[in-house]
Amino acid sequence: MDYCERQGGIVRIFLRSIWLGFIAALTFSMPVFAGEPPTEPMLRFDLGEHTGVIRRVAVDDEGRFVVTSSDDKTARVWSLPDGRLLSTLRIPISSGNEGKLFSVAMSPDGNTVATGGWTGYDYEEVNSIFLFDRASGRLLRRLTGLPQVINHLAFSADGRTLAAGMGSKSGIRLFSVSTGRLLAQDGDYGGDSYSVQFSRDGHLLASSYDGYLR
Repeated sequence: MDYCERQGGIVRIFLRSIWLGFIAALTFSMPVFAGEPPTEPMLRFDLGEHTGVIRRVAVDDEGRFVVTSSDDKTARVWSLPDGRLLSTLRIPISSGNEGKLFSVAMSPDGNTVATGGWTGYDYEEVNSIFLFDRASGRLLRRLTGLPQVINHLAFSADGRTLAAGMGSKSGIRLFSVSTGRLLAQDGDYGGDSYSVQFSRDGHLLASSYDGYLR
C-alpha cells in the first residue's frame, strides 16, 4: 500500500467517525415523556448483525430457527443450520438503557417470539414484554405492568404460558400467551431472578440470586 492509499484510508476513517458521532448526537437528543412511548424515528446503522452484547438465545423445538436479543435494542431471527438472517424485530427505544433487550424466548412451534428487558420503564415506569409473529415480524401483543427489567423468558411446552423472571427482588410473572392475561405471580424473592424454565409436564423452575430454587 503506497502513501496516498494510506492517507485515503485515514481520511475515510476520520469521516466515518464524524458521521457516527452525528448519528449518536441524533440518537441521544430524542425527548421521552412519561407515559408516552417514543414515536420519533431514530437514525441508526443496520449492519445486518448485532452491534451490542447478545444477552439471550432461543430456538424452536425442531431446530429450524434461532432468535437472539441484544443490548443493541433489537432481536434477530435466523434460520438454521445456515445462520441466515430472516428478520429484525424492533420495539420502541430511546436513549440510554431504554430498549435494551435482556431476554428472548421462542415458542416450541417456532411461531411466536417474546422479548423484553429495559422495555418501557423510561416512559411508563413499568416494563413490557413484546410478542411477535416469527414469520412476518408483526407485533402481536404487549404485556405490560412488570415492575422491573425482564431478565429471562420461557414458554411452556404447549406454548400457552409465558414465564418471566425479573430483577430487583421482583420475582416472576406467568402470562397467557393467547390473551395476555396475568395468570400467576410470586414476588417473595430476595434477589434477581435470571432463569425460568418449564419441564415437559408443566412444572416451572425459577432461580434467584437469593440462593434459592423455586
